[in-house]
Amino acid sequence: MVSVFLFLLVVSSGAISSECNGQKCPVDLQLKEGKDEVIPSGHFNLIWPIDEDDETTSEQSDSDGDREDEPSAIKGALVDYEKHPATHLKISSDQSFSQVSHTIKIHSTQRAVSLTGFSDGDYYARLLDANNNPVSDTVTVTVEHHSMFKVWIIFISGATLFLILIGYMVVKVFRHKEEV
Repeated sequence: MVSVFLFLLVVSSGAISSECNGQKCPVDLQLKEGKDEVIPSGHFNLIWPIDEDDETTSEQSDSDGDREDEPSAIKGALVDYEKHPATHLKISSDQSFSQVSHTIKIHSTQRAVSLTGFSDGDYYARLLDANNNPVSDTVTVTVEHHSMFKVWIIFISGATLFLILIGYMVVKVFRHKEEV
């Protein structure tokens, strides 16, 4: 009896603490690089694709003159004009969004955003409507830049190869002029 009560408490608390008032969020915010992926640079992409099962999307594509024999990859590449309720994207370094570091306005038909300039750390992002109500789940982005030691090794290797190439070309030109 106690175990059943605890199970129901855990399940109901998950539904109550949902960011979309206990309902399924209308927009599915995702990290394009993959879920739980560590980003090795300060650049990442957030996407919120529409469901392919959505009837209005298929009606929209049929009314736009799509052919039945057209491959699904081409259909997916077409511009989608279906609107969503999100009006801005908020990014914070804490999960409670008490200190928002970035607020980005988005268009009602926009499906992705590319962000850059983030330092190492965990960031949380979610889409909100005009009344600041969440319309998507929170996505966690972990940024861990490459170590500076690796960066300097690659830079010095590239600079060394470049100087060897320039030196070789200069020596070849002077030898060619002496032979003529």
